[in-house]
Amino acid sequence: SLDNPDTLIPSDVKILLAQTQQADDPSLYAGEDWGYLRSTAEGLRQTVLQQKDQILTDQRTIRELTGKLSECEKGLGGRSAAGLVRGRSRAERIMVRDSPAPTPDGVHLLTVRAVDELEQEIAQLKDRIEKLEVCLQRVEKEQHPSTSIIEELERKVELLDKERKALRLETEKHRQEIDLGVDKLHHRISGLEEGMNREGYRLSFPTRTNYMYAVVKHSIPTLWALTLCLWLRPAEGGIGTPLSYAVPAQPNELVLLQGLHTPTELLINDKVAQLPLNLSRGSWQHVCVSWSQKGGVWQAYQGGKLRGEGHALATGHHIRPGGVLILGQEQDSLGGGFDASQALVGELSQVGLWDRVLSSSQVASLARCGRVPQGSVAAWTENGVEVHGGATKDPGEPCSKHNRRSQ
Repeated sequence: SLDNPDTLIPSDVKILLAQTQQADDPSLYAGEDWGYLRSTAEGLRQTVLQQKDQILTDQRTIRELTGKLSECEKGLGGRSAAGLVRGRSRAERIMVRDSPAPTPDGVHLLTVRAVDELEQEIAQLKDRIEKLEVCLQRVEKEQHPSTSIIEELERKVELLDKERKALRLETEKHRQEIDLGVDKLHHRISGLEEGMNREGYRLSFPTRTNYMYAVVKHSIPTLWALTLCLWLRPAEGGIGTPLSYAVPAQPNELVLLQGLHTPTELLINDKVAQLPLNLSRGSWQHVCVSWSQKGGVWQAYQGGKLRGEGHALATGHHIRPGGVLILGQEQDSLGGGFDASQALVGELSQVGLWDRVLSSSQVASLARCGRVPQGSVAAWTENGVEVHGGATKDPGEPCSKHNRRSQ
């Protein structure tokens, strides 16, 4: 075995070594040239011992190479382990093989052949190790990129970062352009709405019915104060109900109306204040009323001028949200319960509701076809009003140049 160096020496060589040791006794070789025989035996012994030392050296080399090869092959997943075992078994068979002939020449030939085969095995092992080292270097390069590859990756990352920053700047620029475009569009829409409001439209209620009306689609919030303004052209005496706002708990939450033989009235939570207005048939008139829960104070305007004022109208009350705002009919229930005797006959335009008490100058500006957009909760727009029952939207209104010339 590899662990015992004596097993590496063939049995015939061991016999010759014993014989050379016996040659030290001259009495065993009487009648022969004892000196020549001893010299020959000593040379053979030295040769065998040298070969034994060489085999030991080769044994250590094989062990070293075998260990290194095992580590390399384990690192590669044991793919060459079977080859290593086969190589080692072959080397062991060479080392322990006995000589077939017990002659000195046979011993010499066997020893030479064994050494040659050992050298071949060692060369093969070295070649395998070199191939494994090359393979390991390739694997290591694959697992650990070279400095040049890392530098190239860093350059690419830096380039991508620059592109990302440039893209962000470009995106910000486009966003600003979009915002500018949106602002221009909003201004344009506002201008169109203003133009529509200027030229605008009017609601027409041609006959007195209990089914002809219009709905303001804006949601009304809670109001602690308000101003209601509108342009009105009555067609008959007794204008009926230009506007009524009902909530589930109170159909008369906010109402402006005039009966056939009664003065104009403002109702807040079914509380009534009579307004000193003189509304004539056939002409456009601008009407505004304001109210505040503080003291129940109210004012009534016609043509931009204050016509009357009072207090104690539903003091401390607030207009409740979530109701229905109807034009042209008085509600006895939420969104319905109309009475033809209270219906409006005539035309309405520029109906507006604000969440505060407007000043007298603001009311006067509205009467001159001005605008007060701040605080508006029910702006007069084309899409903000829906007509029903035969009521119509007609082009033109009292502030348009066409109607102003026709008056």
